Amino acid sequence: MNTVAVGTTPEGFRFVYDRWKRDPAPGYELIHASTWSNAANLPAGYIENLQNSYPSALLSAYLDGEFVNLTAGSVYPEFDRQANSTDATIEAGEPLHIGMDFNVANMAATINVMRDGQPMALNELTEIRDTPQIIEIIKQRFKGHHITVYPDQSGRSRKSVNASVSDLSLLSEAGFSVWEASSNPAVKDRVLAMNQQIEKRALLINPDTCAQLCMSLEQQAYDKNGEPDKASGFDHLNDAAGYFIHARYPVQSRRVQVSKLAGF
Repeated sequence: MNTVAVGTTPEGFRFVYDRWKRDPAPGYELIHASTWSNAANLPAGYIENLQNSYPSALLSAYLDGEFVNLTAGSVYPEFDRQANSTDATIEAGEPLHIGMDFNVANMAATINVMRDGQPMALNELTEIRDTPQIIEIIKQRFKGHHITVYPDQSGRSRKSVNASVSDLSLLSEAGFSVWEASSNPAVKDRVLAMNQQIEKRALLINPDTCAQLCMSLEQQAYDKNGEPDKASGFDHLNDAAGYFIHARYPVQSRRVQVSKLAGF
């Protein structure tokens, strides 16, 4: 039987990643080898020179042989689908915490639980048409669970169907508890809150039931204006997860109090 072998560095999430890693066809096998496994055959100081010359993302690619975002600065650079992984699943009757992002004909939600104070993303909803449809799906799929929704606060004024009823009102009328705030958090605060939980390995994600979320965290980059890119479509689930995480685990700002000293 004829075979073809390809040897390459993992150049971002492109052809090799799609064909051999993300969704391999029958007969496609990926053999992962890091530079460390060949250390005995390398010149003295080779690995040390790499470590002194490259940032962590490039080291993950060229030293460890991992697929990483090489197109621009990653929004969630510390996310690691092994280190942030769990095989936990939703238990019967368990309270669910749903982060929700509103988009026209492309709503997204992450289904989370909190166990001993630790957040876990254990399911996801993507490409949902509108708020009434996502409500129906949640009711059918997660019967018997108390639902708390952490929504995009733009839903306060956005109206999916009835011009007199906002999306947040629809969620409340459906019997869900809705976490409301006066406005959405600043993007940098939401991203920082996510990165803090990711870096501490406090946020765990089931990669089998949240495959799109894992892909989005790996691949969302900053755009030319220094903002999280929205053109690639990786923002929806990341935003949904961020609304939940920021609400429950916000970044604690440090405030400095200045007092006037007597005599000055």
